[in-house]
Amino acid sequence: MDICNWNQGLQDSIQVPSVIGGQVEVTKDTPIIRTVSDDQHEIIRNIQTLYVPEGFELDPTYSKGVFYKKYKKGKACSITGIIDPPLKYDLFPKSDEVQKASADDLPFEDSSISSIMFDPPFVAGHTKAAPTGIMGERFHGFRYVTDLWGWYDQCLAEFSRVLKNKGVLAFKCQDTVSSGKNWFSHCYIMERAIVHGFYPRDMFVLLAKARIIGHNHKKNQSHARKYHSYFWVFEKKACNVPYDIDKINEIIKNTDERFNKRQEEE
Repeated sequence: MDICNWNQGLQDSIQVPSVIGGQVEVTKDTPIIRTVSDDQHEIIRNIQTLYVPEGFELDPTYSKGVFYKKYKKGKACSITGIIDPPLKYDLFPKSDEVQKASADDLPFEDSSISSIMFDPPFVAGHTKAAPTGIMGERFHGFRYVTDLWGWYDQCLAEFSRVLKNKGVLAFKCQDTVSSGKNWFSHCYIMERAIVHGFYPRDMFVLLAKARIIGHNHKKNQSHARKYHSYFWVFEKKACNVPYDIDKINEIIKNTDERFNKRQEEE
């Protein structure tokens, strides 16, 4: 039996909502798009449906393309409803169809790309050398979380440069614990994305069904284990929500002044 046809019945049963005028057409049979799922492909399909129905144009961390296909016994099988991006790049290309480039230094002109899917590393080590193993081999690894965050910032600046106005960026990320401290990467990413001219349009949460936990981590635990990751969806346009603390304080001040004025009038 063809491996790719092994679960074809299941693939064919997936309903992909149609998009009309930038909005999902809702009928009684339309599946509700939710913010939380334990299926990564469902989340990617939903992001595509809502924000990039033509599919993502660029993936600078493509690797083997597991966002867009499944592997059965080493054979790649397409995923129903998910479009493979035409522009595939990676720091360490895994096939001839993927070109070599770093996400913070892309070979594109300003404002030339319509959408980007980004799946960067989320771990960092405190050893003298960069992390080893699969993550270290693929991404070089980062010695400190601050180094990782600095690279995120450089990538966001580069994405802002190459994306067209109202271009879409999907950014997968995960919080981490380092040196006994929680590092909430998703908060930092949103803050820096706004600085670089992005508007946070949406967020999806991917729940892990299982996690590999090292022996030492089983014996010593001071924080809740991370069984989730995030998919931020940003749009390149001015942010019209007052996330900045100075703007929030200004809103609070104006609200208090209006309230006090009404109290005086009464």
